[in-house]
Parts: sequence; C-alpha cells; structure tokens
Amino acid sequence: MAQNGGADGACENWELTKDMLLEDQTPRKAPKRALLSLPPSSPQRAVVLLALLLALSFVLLLALTIVSIRRVSAVQEELERTRLQNKQSHATAWHNLSEVQHALDTQLSAELHAIHSRLLNVSREVEEAQRSVAQCRAQCGTELWDRIRALEGRDALQPALQQLEELRQEQSRVSALLSTTLEEAQNLTEMFCTRCPAGWQQFAKTCYYFSTEKKSWIEARAACSMLGAQLAIVNSELENKFLANHIMEIRVFWLGLSDMQKEGYWEWLDGQSLSISFWKKGEPNNVGQHGEDCATVSSSGLWNDATCTSPEAWICERSC
Repeated sequence: MAQNGGADGACENWELTKDMLLEDQTPRKAPKRALLSLPPSSPQRAVVLLALLLALSFVLLLALTIVSIRRVSAVQEELERTRLQNKQSHATAWHNLSEVQHALDTQLSAELHAIHSRLLNVSREVEEAQRSVAQCRAQCGTELWDRIRALEGRDALQPALQQLEELRQEQSRVSALLSTTLEEAQNLTEMFCTRCPAGWQQFAKTCYYFSTEKKSWIEARAACSMLGAQLAIVNSELENKFLANHIMEIRVFWLGLSDMQKEGYWEWLDGQSLSISFWKKGEPNNVGQHGEDCATVSSSGLWNDATCTSPEAWICERSC
C-alpha cells in the first residue's frame, strides 16, 4: 500500500510539472485593457518632442555662432593692435637709427675736422722741412766747396774727402727722412676725405650731389659724367638712409640702377649686379606701354622702377 501511494504521488507531481511547462510555452496575449491604456496621441507627442529638439539645436547652433563671431572679432582686434604696435616700433626704430646716424655724422665730422687740422700742420711741417733741406743743400754745398778750395793747396786731401763723404751720407739721410714724411702725409690724405666741393654732401669717403632740376635718366647720367661723377650706387642700408634723409618729401631722384640690358636683371652703372635692394611693395612691376627700366629713390628710402625718359631729379656721387 505504501508503495502504491508513493507511485501515485509521483505521477501527480509529473502531471503538475507537465502542465506548468505547457503553460510557460503557450504565448501569452496582452490584456485588452493594457492595449487600450496606450495614449491615443503618441504620434503628436513625438512631433512635439522632435520640434523641441530642433528648436534646442537651433538655439545651441546660434549660441555657438555668436561665440565664434565674438572670438573672430577679438582675434581681429588683437591682430590690428599687433599691427599698430609693429608699425609704431618700426617708426621708433627708424627714428632711433636717424638719431644714431646724426650722432655718428657729427662725431665723424669732428674727427675729420681734427684730422684735417693735423694734415694741415703736417703739410706746413713738410714745407718747412723742404725749405730747410733746400737751404741745407745750398749751405752744405757752399761750405763743402770752401773746404775743398781750402784743402787744395794742402796735403790733407784724404780728410777732406772723408768729410765730403760724411756730408753726402748726411744729405742722403735727410732726403730719405723727407721722402718718408711726404709719403706718410700722402697716405693720410688718401685715407681720409678732407672735404667735398661746394654744394655736395659728404657720407664716409664719398661726396653726393642732389640736383635741383629734372632730366631723363640718360641725360642725368651725362650730367654726372660732366662733373667727374656717376649716378649714385647704393652699397649699404646706411648709405640708402643717408640719401633718403636729403630728399624732399614730394620728390624722387634717379639712381645709377637699371635693367635696360636685360628685363628683370637689374645692375648698377659700374657693372655690379643687385645684391641689396629696398624696393617698394609690388615693385619693380614694369608697367606702361614703354616699360619701366630705371630706378628712383624717394624720401622714404624705398625704390621704384620708372620710365627712363621721364624727367626726374638725380643724385651724383664721386670720391672726395
């Protein structure tokens, strides 16, 4: 009996388990009430939410655009401020350079004046030495002939000849000293420029003439040749600044620079190729029907190419 009861219980448990499994495998249907509880206007809410998202995106985009514009404006203001500072620094540098050049010119003029005074003193001493030598030669010659005549009637001819040789050696020594002095004076004269002709301006060892009339480039070159000079050749920034400082504000002057021989190949009148230049921005541009093959300089120190037949003032230079 006990065994049968256990078998029956096991069967009942198996049936319950089977029924539970069948219920789990059977798809459950959603209650009708749950389906009916969904809001009838879900698409409208989605449209509203989408519109809100679009509006929010537009506001964010507008804010980012405003921030970007402000940043760009700030950067532009900073660039403009930097450009103005650079311009002011450039102007200050040019002013300081002009003051330094003026001080150097003043100091150099004072030194050259002192050297010129020394040279004049040396020239006077040389002239005095020449007069002394001439007097010495005359006196020594007279004394020598007097001694020779005095010793002709004597037997002491050998001492007289010895004295004559000593006098000749002394004369040679004086002549050598005089030649050395003259050579040193000449070297000093060649080393320093004592002065330029009237109407010419001096810079270093060169004299410059700034014309008051206007001619074409070829006529200006001929005018410089008649003065024993040539159109100005610029070899340094200081020289170019010196020329600019002596030019009136509204005028330009011819330089000895052109590309007549070959377009685009600029060279100086002495045959040197262009190694340093101070062209304006965008120059040389060779515009016009006849082209622009000759260079000018203005008071700003900047160069420009111009038509060679145009009448302009010119600058001559020559060694002083």
